[in-house]
Amino acid sequence: MNSPKLRLLHIGYPKAMSTSLQRDFFAKHKEIEFLGWGRPDTEHGWTDDDMATLCEVGIRYENTLSYNERVAKKVLAKHIRKFEKDITKRLLCLSSESFSFTMHFDVDPTIKAQRLIHLMGGGTKVLIVIRNQFDLFRSYYFECVRGGYPGQFEEFLNFHYHHIFHSILSDLHYGRTYRLYCRLFGKNNVKVLPMEALIADSARELSRLCEYLGVSDVALPLGHYNDSGDKKYLQAVRLLNEKFPNNRGNTYFGWVDGEKLRAYWRTSLRAAEPAESSRNYGTRMMVYRAAEAVVTDFVGPLAATYSEHWKKLLCELYGKDNAALADAIGIDLQSLGYTCA
Repeated sequence: MNSPKLRLLHIGYPKAMSTSLQRDFFAKHKEIEFLGWGRPDTEHGWTDDDMATLCEVGIRYENTLSYNERVAKKVLAKHIRKFEKDITKRLLCLSSESFSFTMHFDVDPTIKAQRLIHLMGGGTKVLIVIRNQFDLFRSYYFECVRGGYPGQFEEFLNFHYHHIFHSILSDLHYGRTYRLYCRLFGKNNVKVLPMEALIADSARELSRLCEYLGVSDVALPLGHYNDSGDKKYLQAVRLLNEKFPNNRGNTYFGWVDGEKLRAYWRTSLRAAEPAESSRNYGTRMMVYRAAEAVVTDFVGPLAATYSEHWKKLLCELYGKDNAALADAIGIDLQSLGYTCA
């Protein structure tokens, strides 16, 4: 007798091997019907324009009074029907790290979670990949520099801490996210996977993940993406961002990654990409190429270290929540480098 078909919602976190899982596991496992994000065969990483619009705008940005749950369900229902008819597929997967945290005009992550349970339905499995908050936030800073942010790490930290009411720092209380999804989807349907464990033994963790998801255990090596290893390159990008503002360098709450909204503009507004978005993207590409080709020979590495002041504040911010989460999921997070009060 065939095992029942399942659904998976992978919500990130950002900078926690999301791209590796998306491109090398979800997209390549033959028993997974992968809707995105991270499909290598489409321009925007989603299975079609409608899914791109739903996830990049509907779930992520759209105001409550504008969000149309009926239309959203109709978009997903088309793919569910296809999945149910395909005897080779055992798991339907929807993945986006943007579901887990707040950025620029995002709606609250709780609203995203409520929209997702209504879309995906009860019985859906949830995967939450976490990472030591210190390492994640530093990597997020590097990502923001690549996305146009021109400031130093201390300035970046200071801004996010003083605007914690609407910044990623408030979303890195992993215990809160875990409890939210347990409440909506059921505790037995929520799995927390520390990125550090996945890096230490990816074969073991992917085998466990396959068992959890009810798909065949296959060897799928995970690649490394969005590398922040070259700090001289990143410093060159940051310096160029000062001279050529783009994306996160315009205003923090400005629109970023306009290329992710192209499907929405095409399908919902029947409009071309705004000229300013296209120019913005062109500036970002110019900065990348200039930094790689010329400037790295003349700059030092980009620094991103925590002072004792910030170490103390962030330990106080996350310690108790990490300890409570460790108890709830039965994983020794402190041994993996997490601060646990």
